[in-house]
Amino acid sequence: MKTHTFNGRRYKVFIDPDLDGWCDQFKCNIHEIHLLRDTKTRAGLITAIHEALHAENWSKEEKDIDRVSREIGTFLWRLGYGNNITNS
Repeated sequence: MKTHTFNGRRYKVFIDPDLDGWCDQFKCNIHEIHLLRDTKTRAGLITAIHEALHAENWSKEEKDIDRVSREIGTFLWRLGYGNNITNS
């Protein structure tokens, strides 16, 4: 995946081994999400959810984003979504 639209804004998606995860909200007309972790791991799934939540709604506090991303990521992982993740 090279791009994805969140809340009407198109984000470029990068796998970046030097960052834990990062979602840009400050650049005009250029939005980026960087994901460090292997997207096929539970931690990678949680990181992707975390950054997607930021892209959807920047008004939430980091502690809330952390909690929700862990809860959703763990839920999806337990349902077996980790076994079906691909980089397409």
